[in-house]
Amino acid sequence: MKRQTLLLLLIFELLALNGCGAAQTESSLPTTKAPATEVATTEQETESPTEAPTEATARPPMDYVHGEEGYFNLLEEYPEIEMKPQIGGTCWLFSAANSMETNYRMKTGKTIEIDPMKMLDQIYLDDKEEGFFVQEGVNGQDFGGSQWIVTMNLSNGFGDLVIDSTVVLDQNDREAIKATLHNRGSISIGVNDTNRRKGWFGKYYTLNYEEGDFDHDVTIIGYDDHFPKEYFKLPAKEDGAWIAYNSAFSTDYYYYISYCAPLEYAFSHSISDQYSAVIGYDAGNEEDTYISLDDATTAANIFHHAGTLAAVGTYNDFDEQSITIEVYDSSFTNLLYSQEAVLDYLGYHTIVLDTPVEVGDCAVAITYSKAAPVEGENKNYGQLDYITSAKSGVSFVKLDNWRDLTADGIADELGIDFDPGNCCIKALYQ
Repeated sequence: MKRQTLLLLLIFELLALNGCGAAQTESSLPTTKAPATEVATTEQETESPTEAPTEATARPPMDYVHGEEGYFNLLEEYPEIEMKPQIGGTCWLFSAANSMETNYRMKTGKTIEIDPMKMLDQIYLDDKEEGFFVQEGVNGQDFGGSQWIVTMNLSNGFGDLVIDSTVVLDQNDREAIKATLHNRGSISIGVNDTNRRKGWFGKYYTLNYEEGDFDHDVTIIGYDDHFPKEYFKLPAKEDGAWIAYNSAFSTDYYYYISYCAPLEYAFSHSISDQYSAVIGYDAGNEEDTYISLDDATTAANIFHHAGTLAAVGTYNDFDEQSITIEVYDSSFTNLLYSQEAVLDYLGYHTIVLDTPVEVGDCAVAITYSKAAPVEGENKNYGQLDYITSAKSGVSFVKLDNWRDLTADGIADELGIDFDPGNCCIKALYQ
């Protein structure tokens, strides 16, 4: 399957987008793009607070108790992982942080705490050359965001950490989501967190809906294939539910989302603290910005950093494609290292080199069997701007010879209808 263009478009264009930040009301929210100028409260904000109903209003207890078969809950496996209530419209960041923390625990055996508000400060920082910027007068804490924005920014590093992998899952592929829970940790998803579809059945807090008015990010932490379909306020068509952490609750709490409820997207983040430096020039691989030549496409970045090159980062716009990584001196004259790899999921990848390479000034080239990701042009998404900044002598593409991606007329030479900006290739050092 080629890149899920519509999915990533929705992630950006619904950016006031995730209604746990500033978003449109139900009456004004279209299915694809919110008006650029209107900032209104969400349904969640206008209805009663998102808290579990009191015992006085709860329905009588039911006798269902989950069994071992078809059941999994990460918080039972790793109870030391803390669930935190969000601040303002930052559900997307609290969800992302939980995904990173569970992944780190599963991968290293150690716990880590990630501050979503520090992530927010970096992502919407005004004092930077490129990236995402909320417009003047807009509070980034209340505005909202997306998991793809998290990936594009924090794959450049944050503190001693870096996103080294983001898997964009098919939100309708139940088995893939389950496997990812077992292998990588919790998963950030977009849901319609409408209060009128929530129920309280015995000790179970539930959610089911048919409407695709997605307004909130929560985190899948488990599943129960046999959770009764009758337990939902809107009766489900089949048994089974996702167990989801919801940062909108003021206390540590999770609820059960019916398998029948549509999801907006599903993201799994992985982080690493194994790199001393991460160097990249791109603001991200933003909706359908890639170069595809006839047989294969080779792109490269020149890096001016002496050290041990340990890994290379890049994006993949397809379910799978093959790549060849080559490390040259900065003149592209001497080949220092070569390695083949397969990018086997849609999202962001870090490819660890089989043999780290001692480098000074160097060029890292990747030959993509399908398409080479680049950052693309400036875009405006209502109250959010995506700004890129490319300089000559940094990013190149291989035609008959190496061509600078800032050269006049390069878009026509490449047969694309946008200025490509920088290549999405990052160098990670030991």
